[in-house]
Amino acid sequence: MLITAVILTALLPILGLVAEYFNRLIKFLIKKFLGAKFTNILCNYITFPGTVHHELSHALLAFLTGAKIEKISLFKPDGDSLGSVEYRNRGSFVISAIQDSMSAIAPILCGAATSCAIIYAVFNCNLPIPVIIILIYLLISIILHMRMSPADIKIMWKGIPVIFLIALLVVWLTKFDILALLNLK
Repeated sequence: MLITAVILTALLPILGLVAEYFNRLIKFLIKKFLGAKFTNILCNYITFPGTVHHELSHALLAFLTGAKIEKISLFKPDGDSLGSVEYRNRGSFVISAIQDSMSAIAPILCGAATSCAIIYAVFNCNLPIPVIIILIYLLISIILHMRMSPADIKIMWKGIPVIFLIALLVVWLTKFDILALLNLK
């Protein structure tokens, strides 16, 4: 039970780290073959729909968990930041921790869901070629921005202890055992 709760809780930061390193690898490869200037233009301007998706993901999960959205900048390049979402936590310490963690990990969760939907549409729907090209462009844009900023990672860690306690409670109530599911017991 404890191991399952630890594994479930660890999935949040692991997803964030995997996405961050995958993002860095993609940018490294683009930079190696096409140069630093093109990489900067591609990742910061040409793929701006990915930034919009990234910021809307933060706002969506903050809103769905009960936070009050104060300000959204969908695409406003400023130093290392391309956009931002400001929200105010509402509720108890536990609810606030959930709001912080879910909002921080939102670009990974929403990016994965949107990417899967796009891939499904491209391969399983009879779409015209121009629509497929647009969807692939959106997919690349979302993947390039499907990461957690250092600020996101810092915010996520604040809520991890509460997420662990919730995972432990859910595992205890449902008798869910990931080790048994994976045939490791």
